[in-house]
Amino acid sequence: MTKPLFPLPLVLFPGGRLPLQIFEARYLDMVGQCMRDGEHFIVTMSRAEGFADLGCEVSIRDFDQLSNGLLGILAVGERKQQLFNPRQRDDGLWLADSADLPLESTGEVPVEHLGLVELLKSLQVHPAVRGLYSEIDYTDASEVGARLTELLPLDNEVKQSFFEMQNPINRLSELEVEVTKLQIQGRGA
Repeated sequence: MTKPLFPLPLVLFPGGRLPLQIFEARYLDMVGQCMRDGEHFIVTMSRAEGFADLGCEVSIRDFDQLSNGLLGILAVGERKQQLFNPRQRDDGLWLADSADLPLESTGEVPVEHLGLVELLKSLQVHPAVRGLYSEIDYTDASEVGARLTELLPLDNEVKQSFFEMQNPINRLSELEVEVTKLQIQGRGA
């Protein structure tokens, strides 16, 4: 199925919540069409040359005119999508054919990764994050890994590699490595 793309310098997982300010005509038209037709669009990580070929299909959960006059929407990740045959319309909007990727396995967070759960809980109280996620299942390895990947200050290519993983326990293991690197950088600064 052909869907519009919204390339951004970030990675969004299923279940992720992304507040956006829409101001470009092509995206205002896209949002209007999606809302009229009950359709979704795909958020994909932008790169210097193009964008990632795996992205997250999102639905628009809320919208409002912001105090700055721009359209504000809340996009919520629904499912991972493989992108094929990207093409650009005359107005600059990218479209691609897409296919659902299989749902990743799920399971409880192993004991050796409970420190990541505590880290995620501590991030939840930060003013920029508070209220973004009303409910997080801190026992679910997939959800803990996804939310941490979205929230931690990691390189987008690292985040994309975590997005492309299908095994949430492997993602948690890789997150442990990245968190350790961040801690070492923080002590060295």
